[in-house]
Amino acid sequence: MSPYLANPLKRFFSHYLPVQKGLAPHTVLAYRDGLRRLLCYAADTHKKSVDELRVEDLDEPLVLAFLDHLEAVRGCSGKTRNARLAAIRAFFAFLAREDPTLLPQCQTIRAIPLKRTEHPMMAYLEEPETQAVLDAVDGSARTGLRDESLMLVLYNTGARVSEIVNLKTTDLRLDDASQVQLLGKGRKQRSCPLWPETAQALRDYLQQRTPKEPGSQQLFLNAHGLPLTRFGVRYIVRKYVAQGQHVCPSLIGKRVSPHTLRHTTAMHLLRAGNDINMVSYWLGHADINTTHVYVEIDMEMKRQMLQKAPPPAVPSALPWRKPGILEWLKSLAKPLRLCGVHQQANKESEPESRGEAV
Repeated sequence: MSPYLANPLKRFFSHYLPVQKGLAPHTVLAYRDGLRRLLCYAADTHKKSVDELRVEDLDEPLVLAFLDHLEAVRGCSGKTRNARLAAIRAFFAFLAREDPTLLPQCQTIRAIPLKRTEHPMMAYLEEPETQAVLDAVDGSARTGLRDESLMLVLYNTGARVSEIVNLKTTDLRLDDASQVQLLGKGRKQRSCPLWPETAQALRDYLQQRTPKEPGSQQLFLNAHGLPLTRFGVRYIVRKYVAQGQHVCPSLIGKRVSPHTLRHTTAMHLLRAGNDINMVSYWLGHADINTTHVYVEIDMEMKRQMLQKAPPPAVPSALPWRKPGILEWLKSLAKPLRLCGVHQQANKESEPESRGEAV
């Protein structure tokens, strides 16, 4: 009989993912959420508690039914389904290494294919829309200096929200060569120079930054002095987008998130004439094909490309005209119309004709 799932799960999350694989904490949490939902679904299906589940309870039919449950009942998208399947695959790859006798079952589940999904067009802000959002920040408000520096750092660097919430005061350099050091996916570090306006906003914010714990190095804090979460960053961004709609109506109806500002930075860097490879380095992309998506969605750049390729010479054909003989023949079918003189004479003779008839 296969072992209980409790011990393999503990080794998977406590040692394999963070130590052997070196995955980021956010990735480990995403895997944990996916497997937690699978265990709850399996416990409900087999009518037993989670502690009583064994490896053999998680067979291929149950995993397939769980994936269908995510889409049909929970309303998850295809991308979410694939993310949950990735966590399940990783766990069964670990089980195959731990216990070779489970290899057939693990191979069957790891062979479940990912679902093809649509790739919607990326959303980004135009230059006037971006300016309207930044202008909506009131620096004199209680958290105005923090919000101003946060919004400028997001737009200046194109950082991911996870990179922003993990940013520390020691990652800043605010001298004449102002820059910030970011830790991205795969623990890749990169440095981004800062505009003088961004550096000054950060200096002003640091003067009034009051952490609840004196030793806290987290850069952006909430109103209670605790580290700002990614949900807090999303709330701040949406708040100023809503305020900017009064000045820039094109913002109405747009769903703007912190990642939208990342797309906006990429689009504006490309429009400024920067090489796509440099933009890829700026954003911390591991694959340049990820950056190519921005070129595909920019209509203005596509119009400029089209202008450099003139259209072919197309002869302008004259409109078809009916031959004159056809018009003349058509006129023969019309009743004979009298000229003005004949019409007047006809009117004068009408009384006599009526009198003779009487």
